[in-house]
Amino acid sequence: MTAIVCAAHADDEIIGVGGTIAKLAKKEDVFVIIFSYGANIAGRVSSLPLMMSEEELTKRRVFESKKAGDILGVKETYFLGLRGINLKKEFDSTKRQLLISLINKHSPDKLFFHSNKDTHPDHLFVNKVINEILPQIKSKPTIYTYQVNLFDFSEKDVKVVFDISDEEFKLKMKAYQVFKSQKIWTEWWFYKPMMLFKMFYFGKKAGVKYAEYFYSE
Repeated sequence: MTAIVCAAHADDEIIGVGGTIAKLAKKEDVFVIIFSYGANIAGRVSSLPLMMSEEELTKRRVFESKKAGDILGVKETYFLGLRGINLKKEFDSTKRQLLISLINKHSPDKLFFHSNKDTHPDHLFVNKVINEILPQIKSKPTIYTYQVNLFDFSEKDVKVVFDISDEEFKLKMKAYQVFKSQKIWTEWWFYKPMMLFKMFYFGKKAGVKYAEYFYSE
């Protein structure tokens, strides 16, 4: 059994899927594919220390992502190598083929990626790209999509809820703390309280302490 989690930026996979990654990794192989380093000028002005070089920030993003993956039990974390934000401008046929090759290399039976309900343009772009390449994925995995930026109170389209009440919750939060270069967003902005509220809300709905929810598009 194999799962692949695709994310636009480093830490998206933790915010949206971290507990589920830890849960699945106990019994199956989990791989992560991250589209962007987030190391161009937009990333550099919002990362700590401020305005480090693109080379240094790229190294930090890779280090943090792999360390977070190690905490959760990820077999390997790949980067497609895009530099920054606004992925549509950088993504080309070479990157598309690399993405297809990585997914087919591991023949996943589960594939997680950003939902079309998300509002960040890069997240929506990842959703669009992966839906376009699905016919070329040989293993025909079950699709799970996740939301990072907003919260959907309607729940009408939520298909799967994973119970992450036990060790998975602790591992997710430990992995989340690894992203020191993104502390402006992970600690000082709204992502952490929103992430915690989502896990608590859907846990309560499912009759457990904490849960992560997914759509099936």
